[in-house]
Amino acid sequence: MLLPAHLRRNRLRSALTAASVAVAVFLFCLLRTVVTSIDATVTNASSSRVVTSSAVSLFVNLPVSVGEKIRSVEGVRAVTHWTWFGGIYQDPKNFFAQFATDVPTLRDVYGDRRPGGAIFVVPPDQWEAFEGERRACMIGRDLAEMHGFRTGDTIPLTGTIYPGDFAFTVRAIYTVANPAFDQMTMFFHWKYLDEMSGGLGSVSTFTADLASPDLAPRVQASVDAMFESSPNRCITLTEQAFNAQFVSMWGNYTLLLSFIGGAVIVAAFMVTLNTLLLNARERVAEVGVLKTLGFPDASVGILLLAEGVLLCGLGGAAGVGIAKLLEPGLQGMLKMFVPTFTILPSTVAAGVGIALVLGIVSGAVPGAMAARIPLVKALRRVG
Repeated sequence: MLLPAHLRRNRLRSALTAASVAVAVFLFCLLRTVVTSIDATVTNASSSRVVTSSAVSLFVNLPVSVGEKIRSVEGVRAVTHWTWFGGIYQDPKNFFAQFATDVPTLRDVYGDRRPGGAIFVVPPDQWEAFEGERRACMIGRDLAEMHGFRTGDTIPLTGTIYPGDFAFTVRAIYTVANPAFDQMTMFFHWKYLDEMSGGLGSVSTFTADLASPDLAPRVQASVDAMFESSPNRCITLTEQAFNAQFVSMWGNYTLLLSFIGGAVIVAAFMVTLNTLLLNARERVAEVGVLKTLGFPDASVGILLLAEGVLLCGLGGAAGVGIAKLLEPGLQGMLKMFVPTFTILPSTVAAGVGIALVLGIVSGAVPGAMAARIPLVKALRRVG
């Protein structure tokens, strides 16, 4: 009964302290989820697929004929290619990824013709419609929901890298079976882009699906050696390594976000510690009475420690609850930059754990002070 009474003694102070912990835990969950969601694009990528790009730069294209040579390497089951388009839909603010690809081989590598199961999950009739129409496109479910696209709609794009006005008809809407991929991307026929661009005959990257993940090192070495002395030198990486290379363009985002989260937690700790020290100072007389009634020093200290744990625990639970409550909205806001934004159970557990640690550390200091205060000195404050 003493703990609730202590918290109610100065309700505004208790509420503000719990709120500061709640804000800190909420921001921790948000920042930590950004890190884990970006990392998921690397950890969930396959080691049975390898990506070949120009050794000069990721932004230098390769001849489409390179794909046939990669397909001839032993252990390669299928090869497709992706070409970054970079078109504008209505306004530059409406950014979403667009790739020109070879649709039949895309279906072989990522669709329902893949032996291990589809990564891009699309009804067979939509795959057929997408394959059979030159100006057709396939878009992710999240992209369709964001802009209200439906099958049969036309998506006009203004080219930037490839100048011109393009129009695509939505024939397929995909979902993903692997969190390494998002649902915010548009795919269309590379042949249509090549014709509209004057027959350049080049693509950005090739993705080869292998018969076994164990073949990846040998296939990588064979492909790179094949073009070592040609004008089109290549570098071949596993899909996992390629995604890690792409993510590294963000810089050391883990350190930056961890620093911000750490600063917020330290600030919450200082607020909590200050509150509990004020509470302990105001209760010196109460401590004297408790010791007079026979409460051991340890019990008095544990009482103040428990108050800190309870206060921070309530704040931590509130912070985690707010984060989970706002998760759908945050997914909508951040899906353009972090398409796989999902608050993991481990992040929830870490947030609650941090709140409890804050309570233990900040409650231990005033608890130790109260336990050590002499009875006579405490009783002088009575009355």
